[in-house]
Amino acid sequence: MGSHDGLGRRTAIGVLIALCTEAIAQVAWAGSGKSRDLVVLDHERWLDTLKGNIKNYSRQSAQDVTVVVKFFDKKKTMLGTQRVSVGDLRSGDQSSWSVAIAEKHRAAAHYQFETHAIWK
Repeated sequence: MGSHDGLGRRTAIGVLIALCTEAIAQVAWAGSGKSRDLVVLDHERWLDTLKGNIKNYSRQSAQDVTVVVKFFDKKKTMLGTQRVSVGDLRSGDQSSWSVAIAEKHRAAAHYQFETHAIWK
């Protein structure tokens, strides 16, 4: 009987560890996946202005949406970053944005975008 008690305890501990690991993994995934729900659909440069559109593909509303633009030259060396505030986007909504390109970023030939928001 003693060996059965030990086996039962080990099984229970194993199940608890598995459940805790799953819960932690779900929280980590939810936190890291949110930025994929905000997508910069397109962008274009017009003289010294970069403009584009962003869409919220999440089922949740996004507040204080921000687009971070990373500027790169022809050799793909990063020149710097600028931020533009978009405001709030409900689920399924999209919005346009534009940013006046700073003098030090005007040599940019390539761009990368990061999106940030507070989720409700």
